[in-house]
Amino acid sequence: MPIPDALSLLTRTPLFQGADRDTLAGLAGPAQVMTFGRGDAVFRAGDPADTLFIVAVGSVRIYRVGRGGREFTLGIDSSRQVLEPASVLGGETRHAAHAQALATPTVLLSFPADLVRHAVQHTPALAGAVIAHLARRDADTHRRLDALVFSGVGERLAAYLLEHAPAPHALPTNSDLAALLGTVPEIVSRKLGDFYRLGWIDLTRRTVTVTDERELQRLSEGL
Repeated sequence: MPIPDALSLLTRTPLFQGADRDTLAGLAGPAQVMTFGRGDAVFRAGDPADTLFIVAVGSVRIYRVGRGGREFTLGIDSSRQVLEPASVLGGETRHAAHAQALATPTVLLSFPADLVRHAVQHTPALAGAVIAHLARRDADTHRRLDALVFSGVGERLAAYLLEHAPAPHALPTNSDLAALLGTVPEIVSRKLGDFYRLGWIDLTRRTVTVTDERELQRLSEGL
Protein backbone atom coordinates (compact mmCIF):
# COMPACT_ATOMS: atom_id res chain seq x y z
CA MET A 1 0.00 0.00 0.00
CA PRO A 2 1.55 3.33 -1.03
CA ILE A 3 2.46 5.70 1.79
CA PRO A 4 2.54 9.44 1.01
CA ASP A 5 5.77 11.23 1.80
CA ALA A 6 5.73 13.64 4.73
CA LEU A 7 5.65 16.84 2.67
CA SER A 8 2.85 15.57 0.43
CA LEU A 9 0.79 14.54 3.46
CA LEU A 10 1.33 17.87 5.22
CA THR A 11 0.21 19.87 2.20
CA ARG A 12 -3.06 17.91 2.12
CA THR A 13 -3.73 17.96 5.87
CA PRO A 14 -6.44 20.53 6.79
CA LEU A 15 -4.61 21.57 9.96
CA PHE A 16 -1.67 22.89 7.92
CA GLN A 17 -3.55 24.61 5.09
CA GLY A 18 -2.27 28.03 6.18
CA ALA A 19 1.43 27.19 5.90
CA ASP A 20 3.69 27.90 2.94
CA ARG A 21 5.71 25.13 1.31
CA ASP A 22 9.02 26.17 2.92
CA THR A 23 7.49 25.95 6.40
CA LEU A 24 6.04 22.53 5.63
CA ALA A 25 9.34 21.33 4.18
CA GLY A 26 11.03 22.24 7.46
CA LEU A 27 8.47 20.19 9.37
CA ALA A 28 8.67 17.24 7.00
CA GLY A 29 12.42 16.76 7.41
CA PRO A 30 12.42 14.99 10.80
CA ALA A 31 9.12 13.12 10.24
CA GLN A 32 9.09 9.39 10.96
CA VAL A 33 6.82 6.64 9.62
CA MET A 34 5.19 4.39 12.23
CA THR A 35 3.12 1.30 11.43
CA PHE A 36 0.51 -0.27 13.71
CA GLY A 37 -1.80 -3.26 13.59
CA ARG A 38 -5.46 -3.34 14.54
CA GLY A 39 -5.86 -2.94 18.30
CA ASP A 40 -2.36 -1.51 18.87
CA ALA A 41 -2.10 1.47 21.17
CA VAL A 42 -0.67 4.60 19.56
CA PHE A 43 -0.61 6.38 22.89
CA ARG A 44 -2.46 6.23 26.20
CA ALA A 45 -3.94 8.89 28.43
CA GLY A 46 -1.13 10.22 30.59
CA ASP A 47 1.60 9.57 28.03
CA PRO A 48 3.81 12.56 27.15
CA ALA A 49 2.23 14.72 24.43
CA ASP A 50 5.58 15.28 22.74
CA THR A 51 4.71 13.98 19.27
CA LEU A 52 2.18 15.08 16.66
CA PHE A 53 0.66 12.18 14.70
CA ILE A 54 -1.02 12.42 11.29
CA VAL A 55 -2.87 9.45 9.82
CA ALA A 56 -1.47 8.41 6.44
CA VAL A 57 -3.21 5.03 6.03
CA GLY A 58 -5.97 3.41 8.07
CA SER A 59 -7.86 4.90 11.00
CA VAL A 60 -7.43 5.55 14.72
CA ARG A 61 -9.98 5.62 17.53
CA ILE A 62 -9.66 8.32 20.18
CA TYR A 63 -11.36 7.32 23.43
CA ARG A 64 -11.49 7.72 27.19
CA VAL A 65 -12.15 5.16 29.88
CA GLY A 66 -14.71 5.91 32.58
CA ARG A 67 -15.54 4.35 35.89
CA GLY A 68 -15.89 0.62 35.76
CA GLY A 69 -13.74 0.46 32.64
CA ARG A 70 -16.44 1.62 30.22
CA GLU A 71 -14.94 3.15 27.07
CA PHE A 72 -16.32 6.30 25.46
CA THR A 73 -15.22 6.96 21.88
CA LEU A 74 -14.53 10.63 21.21
CA GLY A 75 -13.92 10.19 17.49
CA ILE A 76 -12.36 8.14 14.72
CA ASP A 77 -9.60 9.85 12.74
CA SER A 78 -8.71 8.71 9.23
CA SER A 79 -6.42 9.86 6.42
CA ARG A 80 -4.94 13.38 6.76
CA GLN A 81 -6.34 13.89 10.24
CA VAL A 82 -4.29 14.82 13.30
CA LEU A 83 -4.58 12.80 16.50
CA GLU A 84 -5.65 14.81 19.55
CA PRO A 85 -4.17 18.10 18.29
CA ALA A 86 -5.42 20.17 21.24
CA SER A 87 -3.17 18.33 23.71
CA VAL A 88 -0.09 18.58 21.48
CA LEU A 89 -0.51 22.11 20.10
CA GLY A 90 -2.05 23.53 23.25
CA GLY A 91 1.13 22.91 25.18
CA GLU A 92 -0.25 20.12 27.35
CA THR A 93 2.43 17.84 28.74
CA ARG A 94 0.27 14.69 28.75
CA HIS A 95 -2.35 13.16 26.49
CA ALA A 96 -5.90 13.39 27.81
CA ALA A 97 -7.21 10.37 25.88
CA HIS A 98 -6.20 7.00 24.45
CA ALA A 99 -5.53 6.34 20.75
CA GLN A 100 -5.94 2.88 19.21
CA ALA A 101 -5.33 1.70 15.64
CA LEU A 102 -8.45 0.29 13.97
CA ALA A 103 -6.94 -1.25 10.84
CA THR A 104 -3.99 -3.35 9.72
CA PRO A 105 -1.93 -1.62 8.63
CA THR A 106 -2.46 1.79 10.18
CA VAL A 107 0.37 4.07 9.10
CA LEU A 108 1.10 7.32 10.92
CA LEU A 109 3.64 10.05 10.35
CA SER A 110 5.05 11.47 13.55
CA PHE A 111 6.53 14.94 14.04
CA PRO A 112 8.29 16.43 17.09
CA ALA A 113 5.67 18.50 18.92
CA ASP A 114 8.06 21.31 19.84
CA LEU A 115 9.01 21.77 16.17
CA VAL A 116 5.36 21.99 15.13
CA ARG A 117 4.50 24.41 17.95
CA HIS A 118 7.43 26.64 16.96
CA ALA A 119 6.18 26.75 13.35
CA VAL A 120 2.67 27.64 14.51
CA GLN A 121 3.90 30.40 16.81
CA HIS A 122 6.04 32.00 14.08
CA THR A 123 3.69 31.61 11.09
CA PRO A 124 0.59 33.83 11.46
CA ALA A 125 -1.30 32.18 8.59
CA LEU A 126 -0.62 28.73 10.02
CA ALA A 127 -1.64 29.89 13.51
CA GLY A 128 -4.94 31.14 12.11
CA ALA A 129 -5.57 27.84 10.33
CA VAL A 130 -4.79 25.88 13.50
CA ILE A 131 -7.17 28.00 15.60
CA ALA A 132 -9.96 27.56 13.06
CA HIS A 133 -9.32 23.82 12.87
CA LEU A 134 -9.37 23.36 16.65
CA ALA A 135 -12.57 25.41 16.88
CA ARG A 136 -14.24 23.14 14.30
CA ARG A 137 -13.16 20.02 16.17
CA ASP A 138 -14.48 21.46 19.43
CA ALA A 139 -17.82 22.22 17.76
CA ASP A 140 -17.94 18.70 16.31
CA THR A 141 -17.33 17.25 19.79
CA HIS A 142 -20.18 19.27 21.24
CA ARG A 143 -22.48 18.13 18.42
CA ARG A 144 -21.61 14.49 19.10
CA LEU A 145 -22.30 14.93 22.82
CA ASP A 146 -25.63 16.59 22.07
CA ALA A 147 -26.51 13.74 19.73
CA LEU A 148 -25.70 11.12 22.39
CA VAL A 149 -28.00 12.84 24.87
CA PHE A 150 -30.88 14.00 22.69
CA SER A 151 -31.15 11.70 19.65
CA GLY A 152 -31.75 8.01 18.94
CA VAL A 153 -29.29 5.50 17.54
CA GLY A 154 -30.84 5.65 14.07
CA GLU A 155 -30.43 9.41 13.95
CA ARG A 156 -26.81 9.19 15.12
CA LEU A 157 -25.98 6.46 12.61
CA ALA A 158 -27.60 8.46 9.79
CA ALA A 159 -25.53 11.52 10.74
CA TYR A 160 -22.35 9.41 10.78
CA LEU A 161 -23.07 8.00 7.32
CA LEU A 162 -23.81 11.46 5.93
CA GLU A 163 -20.42 12.71 7.13
CA HIS A 164 -18.80 10.30 4.67
CA ALA A 165 -21.29 10.63 1.77
CA PRO A 166 -21.35 10.26 -1.15
CA ALA A 167 -18.06 8.38 -1.61
CA PRO A 168 -17.84 4.69 -0.57
CA HIS A 169 -16.66 4.45 3.02
CA ALA A 170 -14.99 1.54 4.82
CA LEU A 171 -16.97 1.06 8.01
CA PRO A 172 -15.24 0.30 11.29
CA THR A 173 -16.41 -2.89 12.99
CA ASN A 174 -19.85 -2.85 14.56
CA SER A 175 -18.17 -2.82 17.98
CA ASP A 176 -16.10 0.25 17.14
CA LEU A 177 -19.05 1.98 15.49
CA ALA A 178 -21.23 1.18 18.50
CA ALA A 179 -18.65 2.72 20.82
CA LEU A 180 -18.63 5.86 18.68
CA LEU A 181 -22.43 6.10 18.63
CA GLY A 182 -22.96 5.23 22.27
CA THR A 183 -24.83 1.96 21.77
CA VAL A 184 -24.20 -1.80 21.36
CA PRO A 185 -23.05 -3.73 18.25
CA GLU A 186 -26.33 -5.61 17.84
CA ILE A 187 -28.30 -2.38 17.41
CA VAL A 188 -25.76 -1.01 14.92
CA SER A 189 -26.04 -4.21 12.86
CA ARG A 190 -29.84 -4.05 12.92
CA LYS A 191 -29.94 -0.36 11.92
CA LEU A 192 -27.51 -0.89 9.04
CA GLY A 193 -29.69 -3.74 7.84
CA ASP A 194 -32.78 -1.53 8.06
CA PHE A 195 -31.10 1.24 6.05
CA TYR A 196 -30.00 -1.29 3.43
CA ARG A 197 -33.50 -2.80 3.07
CA LEU A 198 -34.98 0.70 2.76
CA GLY A 199 -32.57 1.43 -0.10
CA TRP A 200 -30.84 4.27 1.74
CA ILE A 201 -27.39 2.65 1.60
CA ASP A 202 -25.53 0.03 -0.40
CA LEU A 203 -23.50 -2.30 1.80
CA THR A 204 -20.86 -4.65 0.41
CA ARG A 205 -18.81 -6.41 3.05
CA ARG A 206 -17.72 -3.46 5.24
CA THR A 207 -17.93 -0.81 2.53
CA VAL A 208 -21.00 1.43 2.63
CA THR A 209 -22.24 3.89 0.01
CA VAL A 210 -25.05 6.32 0.74
CA THR A 211 -27.71 6.00 -1.98
CA ASP A 212 -30.43 8.22 -0.50
CA GLU A 213 -28.96 11.25 1.23
CA ARG A 214 -32.35 12.93 1.48
CA GLU A 215 -33.91 10.24 3.64
CA LEU A 216 -30.84 9.92 5.85
CA GLN A 217 -30.81 13.70 6.27
CA ARG A 218 -34.47 13.65 7.30
CA LEU A 219 -33.77 10.95 9.87
CA SER A 220 -30.66 12.64 11.23
CA GLU A 221 -32.70 15.80 11.80
CA GLY A 222 -35.44 13.87 13.56
CA LEU A 223 -38.04 14.51 10.84
